[in-house]
Amino acid sequence: DFRDETLITYPVDRSRLDVFTELLLPAKVEPRAVRQVELTAVILLLVASNRGVAVLPDWVLRDVKLDSDYVTRPLTEKGITRRLYAATRDKDTSQPFMAYLLRLARTEPLKPQRRSA
Repeated sequence: DFRDETLITYPVDRSRLDVFTELLLPAKVEPRAVRQVELTAVILLLVASNRGVAVLPDWVLRDVKLDSDYVTRPLTEKGITRRLYAATRDKDTSQPFMAYLLRLARTEPLKPQRRSA
């Protein structure tokens, strides 16, 4: 339950944070406190030092899921997914690295979230 927790987020308006729009606001839940931090590494340090909880994308958590300093939990039974968009300069679209990135983005399947113990 988020009511008793300090929620650590990026410095973004609540209306743009899925944890608020998809979970907390509909459930009429307000965290004990909200702390905004710009850097993912600092968010992870604060969580590891027991100064709050954070809701982060799966791609951020892939590297820390096996670290005993962290416990990960899906927010809902199915998790929350979002479509991501990428922008690039026209001159870069013909570059090999960009062609690879675009091909990867189109073909990489959505990886289901796994519940950690």
